[in-house]
Amino acid sequence: MTTGAWCAWVLMVGVLALSTSNPFYLAIILLCVFLVAAMAPRTSTAVAGFRTLLVFGLIMFAVSLVIATINGNYGDHILFTVPGPEVPEWLGGLRLGGPVSAEGLVAASIRGLAILCVLLAFGVFNGAVTPHQLLRSAPAALFHASLIVSIGLTLLPSSIEDLRRIREMRALRGAPGGIRQIPALVVPSVIGGLERSMRLAEAMEARGYAATPPPSRVPRLIGTTAIPLLLFAAVGWFYYAPLRIPAVVAAGAAVGCLVYWSWSAGRARQTSRLRDEPVPFAERVLIAGSLVLALLAVGGPANDWLHMGYNPFAGLPMPTFELTGALVALAPAWPAVRLAFSSPAPVEADAPAVATVRPGPEVRP
Repeated sequence: MTTGAWCAWVLMVGVLALSTSNPFYLAIILLCVFLVAAMAPRTSTAVAGFRTLLVFGLIMFAVSLVIATINGNYGDHILFTVPGPEVPEWLGGLRLGGPVSAEGLVAASIRGLAILCVLLAFGVFNGAVTPHQLLRSAPAALFHASLIVSIGLTLLPSSIEDLRRIREMRALRGAPGGIRQIPALVVPSVIGGLERSMRLAEAMEARGYAATPPPSRVPRLIGTTAIPLLLFAAVGWFYYAPLRIPAVVAAGAAVGCLVYWSWSAGRARQTSRLRDEPVPFAERVLIAGSLVLALLAVGGPANDWLHMGYNPFAGLPMPTFELTGALVALAPAWPAVRLAFSSPAPVEADAPAVATVRPGPEVRP
């Protein structure tokens, strides 16, 4: 799969997971992410990074439950009560402890499940796409932003590699292991990953990667105008029904401003590529479909086109399960289907496996 396809997939998964509050659909999205992780190309570092993000996501899931228990919550189904002080209303009404309801724990579980989906999708993306591929595929207008992102993406693999090396050195020296030794492993690995990222940034800056003249004032002003236009479009579309037509016009104008700014910024930077990454027609269709589903997940609930929400505080009802929502939740599985039916790279049969050296003619004096 190409870099653009992976970017569209991780964007779709993030939007679907954060805009869905139905636990059934979130469970389907999580299973699709695991399926893609099993089919995606991976290395030892990528597997270690995925496991690290899985552990971190499970920890965040548990932390969300603990915070919901400590803060207390409201609902009809009270499970137990946690004793604690309550701040007066004139200081904000912060409360520590209080009644803990099943509705609050369900809501915290849904938030933790969404965060877990996003983290695992990023782990798959980080293992399937290298930072160099992401930098090569970025448009010229977003070169600096992609440069920063590519340098940041090297932090996790570098830290994991340093962690593995430090564990091997400590094991050879006979150092004890266990949970108590985690700070002695994590701190040097993170520091080593930061140092590698900083060295990569300094090396790229020394080679002229950041030497780009800024665009002129007019394209920057037009690009900045897109921000208030998008805010007006969002407010008019989601909160004021009579302003939906002006909101659509404002959104179109904002897109036009961004396109003009991208075209002007791309002309200001002259880039050369060793080779372009071809995008097949099938992946172009899948990329477009992923972007359409992401937009549908954002704007569908406001117009009753798509129902993927769930409110546990309305008496803790059983979550609904509809065919349309299930099909949308199954959409993140398309990279697994694509990888399962994609043909491997052709291997030349006539090429010798090992290069042989033929002896030359014998020379006699």
